[in-house]
Amino acid sequence: MSLLDAAARQRRLFLSVATVLALVGMAAWQGMIRQEDPSFPYRAGFILVAYPGADPERVERLVLEPMEEELAEIEEIEYIQSTVRSGQASTRLRFKDYVYDTETQWDRVRTAVARAQQQFPDGVGEPIVDDRLVDNASATVVISGSEDLMALSHAAERLEKKLFRLPGVSRVEIVGDPGEQVTIALQDAVAKRLRLTPESLAAQLDARNQVRGGGTVLVAGKTATLRPETEFRTIEEIRSTPILLGSGKTVPLSQIAEVRHGPAEPGREFMWVNGQPAVGLAIIAERDKVQVVEWGRRLEALIEAEKPQMAPLSLDVILFQPHHVEDRLAELGTSLLIGVVIVAAILFLSMGLRLGLLVASIVPLVTLSALAIYAIGGGVLHQMAIAGMVIGLGMLVDNAIVMVENIQWHLDRGASAREASIRSIKELAGPLGSATGTTLAAFVPMLIAKGNTADFTRMIPGMVMLTLTASYFYAILVTPTLSEFVLKPMGRTKEGFVSRLGRRLGELSVRHSAAVLAGAVLLVASAVFGAGFVDRDFFPNTARDEMVVNLNFAEGTHISTTSSAAVAMAKAMGKLEEVRDVYAWAGFSGPTFYYNLTENPRSPHIGRIAVIGRSADDLSSIFEWVREYAHENLPDVEVVPQRLGQGPPVQAPIEIRLFGDDFESLRTASESVMDVVRATEGTTDVRETLGTGTPTLVFEVDDAAASRYGLNRSDVADALLGRTLGVTIGQYRAGMDPVPIMIRSPEGERFSTDHLDTAYVFASGGEVVPLAQLVRQSLVWQPSAILHRDLQRVAIVLSELDQGYAFGNVTSELQRRLGEIEFPAGVTLEFGGKLESSGDANAAIFSAMPVGIVLLLVFLLLEFNSFRRLLMVLVTVPLATTGVVPGLLLSGNPFGFTALLGVIALAGIVVNNAIVLIDVLDSNLASGQSLPDAIGDAVARRTRPILLTTVTTVAGLAPLTLTKSTLWPPLAWSIISGLMASTILTLLVVPAMCRYLLREETGVTSAGPA
Repeated sequence: MSLLDAAARQRRLFLSVATVLALVGMAAWQGMIRQEDPSFPYRAGFILVAYPGADPERVERLVLEPMEEELAEIEEIEYIQSTVRSGQASTRLRFKDYVYDTETQWDRVRTAVARAQQQFPDGVGEPIVDDRLVDNASATVVISGSEDLMALSHAAERLEKKLFRLPGVSRVEIVGDPGEQVTIALQDAVAKRLRLTPESLAAQLDARNQVRGGGTVLVAGKTATLRPETEFRTIEEIRSTPILLGSGKTVPLSQIAEVRHGPAEPGREFMWVNGQPAVGLAIIAERDKVQVVEWGRRLEALIEAEKPQMAPLSLDVILFQPHHVEDRLAELGTSLLIGVVIVAAILFLSMGLRLGLLVASIVPLVTLSALAIYAIGGGVLHQMAIAGMVIGLGMLVDNAIVMVENIQWHLDRGASAREASIRSIKELAGPLGSATGTTLAAFVPMLIAKGNTADFTRMIPGMVMLTLTASYFYAILVTPTLSEFVLKPMGRTKEGFVSRLGRRLGELSVRHSAAVLAGAVLLVASAVFGAGFVDRDFFPNTARDEMVVNLNFAEGTHISTTSSAAVAMAKAMGKLEEVRDVYAWAGFSGPTFYYNLTENPRSPHIGRIAVIGRSADDLSSIFEWVREYAHENLPDVEVVPQRLGQGPPVQAPIEIRLFGDDFESLRTASESVMDVVRATEGTTDVRETLGTGTPTLVFEVDDAAASRYGLNRSDVADALLGRTLGVTIGQYRAGMDPVPIMIRSPEGERFSTDHLDTAYVFASGGEVVPLAQLVRQSLVWQPSAILHRDLQRVAIVLSELDQGYAFGNVTSELQRRLGEIEFPAGVTLEFGGKLESSGDANAAIFSAMPVGIVLLLVFLLLEFNSFRRLLMVLVTVPLATTGVVPGLLLSGNPFGFTALLGVIALAGIVVNNAIVLIDVLDSNLASGQSLPDAIGDAVARRTRPILLTTVTTVAGLAPLTLTKSTLWPPLAWSIISGLMASTILTLLVVPAMCRYLLREETGVTSAGPA
């Protein structure tokens, strides 16, 4: 104890440190880096490989399979999910939860893709690897006010460079950019008449469009650069380029072909803002380095300054996340402030002026000091960190209350202020350390768990543990020092009401021990039974006024069809009174303005509409309108309205995967599963990913006929490609970015299939051969898209949940029903969606649970060195469940991940009550009291601090029950209701157990190990 004696003498040091830390905490609250949610490691990303003109089965065989086989050798990859469409393969992959060095793993992915690329056939584009899929757009700047998409796109490119000069910008992505190309439309009849082959035209244009240097010369002592103009500088220059014909004459290109500069055909993606065409710039702020609210103000100022320069185009900021960050953190900050005020008021009312003032002063000191330490360590202020501070608010006074009560007890019995402080430090340093340690042990599994869910919530236990650790040191170092100035002897001779209540509870427990224990067992059993009636929703939807509507057309749908439907629906929605703004995208899923949204790039059949309602309450009526509109106007389209969700991103709450190699077996199984899902109560918007297939015109080349003209299969393929999508012959570099120059027919994709037979193939000898002489044509039905997961073909059935239904209840029923289905041979089934993500989150926590349990046992056995006392402390944990279940049922909250966090936190809180109670009991026994008297006196002495701790914890958490966020009420109610029930039961059950387990120690003068 010499160390404690030395610490007690350093009053000025500890007061100075506490004051400085509190001041630093106040400054940190104002200046810390702020964002709404924690950042995730870059575990998810996608790979995009283009193979223009190739059908899905060919892309699967020649591109996807070699690439997946190389990726499968990376053992850190958790899953590989791929979609093959005509002309491209898109692969989404995710690393395992334990991977935090993501940069190294993405380097391995790029190496694997490079190895696979060596096996790709000619014509396959350069793979695109995006390892920043989890980044969210902090804001989207949109440019509108013109029907000319090229004007909007060029304005966006100019603005992009200015946005990069804004401090804190990590990336800027242009969204809604349809692409750009220079098209040279050459008719077959003209080419035949002029004896001009597409190959000859391409060679002549390429020869006049080279980037070449002319060297340097010495002029008057300086180096002068010679720059020959060897590339096209204007579109007019391309049009006027002389073309050598087969007859030997030359004519300008414009006389034999149409040259136009415009959007890519077909366009890649499109965007509309309130029904008007637009091009946007999604701005991603630097992660964990930016005060997002202040950064947002600077962005708005920059955009305001740019508006006059953009005229007559319009410039606006949409999907502005700094507003949400400000609102969310302000709401939680208000909850924290209200909690501090409530806790202080309770302390004053229940403990009196002096004791209340002393304990209340510790609340801001500890809170601000913990915040200061967090900020000094590089912490980011987000909703998880503030929620952790709110949760720890009521718990942090526990140590201070016990210490102050003990000091006052010694003062009332004649000890001096210094003597009372030193005695209390010596008596409580160990028990409070053990009590704090056991609480910290309960939070350890949440702190060390791996995975996205754990990463998302890690700072809840982190801030609670930091706050509790600070509260312990302040209780034994700062509180005794302050008590010497504040506390005075009260000369109490009579027990107060709370002490008398505690003594009667102790006597009741001793006299009716069997009845008390039996009643506790009955209550725990009732709680376990009642848990079956609590809804299970692992991650609830948000309470934002935003929603999205996903439009999923059949695979193979052209982007023009998707665009028409998306903009028509967006314009109709914009007329609703409940709607404030509508943003629509086609060909992709738009910017990821919220962390939970999934990204679908380069998907012509995909559309998404983001709807901003007048209020969150208006979304229900918008949901109904969407379904009615879709039923009347888009009967063959999957139109899925969704609220923004919490937790890891999933395609849908209910996801059922069917694996198999045979398409017909997969289709049969998929139809059976869809029937079951539709028939299950609580499901809506049921759909599947297999699709109905798409027609494919197969041209089988007659090699013998082709060889007579000096042609081969590649010549036939190039002829077909040149009539439709076009052949790239070079790049036009006059703008900011290179633009492809394409040769194709004037009709392009609209080239009539009836005329394909009469299309010409140009032989090298100058002969013109109709395609019909070289091929046999047939029509086959192919899958419009092929899905893989972990190198297997897969069909996926998806479903949303009806309002008012929890996913856990619906999924349990689905598992039962699907277990009764007999699937075709070779088809297997697994669940994804929220069931998989919740299982991963639970597994992450429970895999770390043994560490917490071991630490809990270590602290308890170090404190008591008694298995009997260990048992009595651990019994309080199941007692907490007697309050959790009724609390969730009465408040209408589901049991989800945050409620689970509340239960784990509750376990750490309730054992404290038992520890301090048993500690006083042991002291009484050591002083020679009989067991009944020792029990009665211990309960009388500890009832007041135990009840105060419970009341302050409940009061500190009460503001969280009123927040708009759907994350915090389940957590708060779990702790509040569980703590209230367990506190009363602890004061009854622990004494009752002492009556049986410590009978042998009655009259013993030393509380040795049992």
